[in-house]
Amino acid sequence: MHGLAGTNETLAFLIGKEICQICIGSYDVQFHWGDGGISVCHKFIYTPAESSSEIVWTEGDPKAATSTVRLLKSSITSFAISERQTLLLLFSNGDQLEIFEDEKYESFSIQDGKNPIIIV
Repeated sequence: MHGLAGTNETLAFLIGKEICQICIGSYDVQFHWGDGGISVCHKFIYTPAESSSEIVWTEGDPKAATSTVRLLKSSITSFAISERQTLLLLFSNGDQLEIFEDEKYESFSIQDGKNPIIIV
């Protein structure tokens, strides 16, 4: 599946998923729950609940991703898909993660543990 249009029902399984592992690589960041996860390869903006400052991660900048460890043991409480083709995730600790789509290359993938990988 490519693009985010019409995926609200498809991505409904995200609600309640608790982040149990975060893997930070040179060119991707992976957020895992029990039987699945999200691998981001392009760009995300992470906003901690008690801070108004945003942390922007792009491929090749592993240090910027380190603050996302606050998401460990937090669950996804809601999500939204914007007109800009971004996926916004809100977490039980009040943090948010906005994942951006790249028009040319694979931006991120989502694995639900049951169905094939959803590549956006």
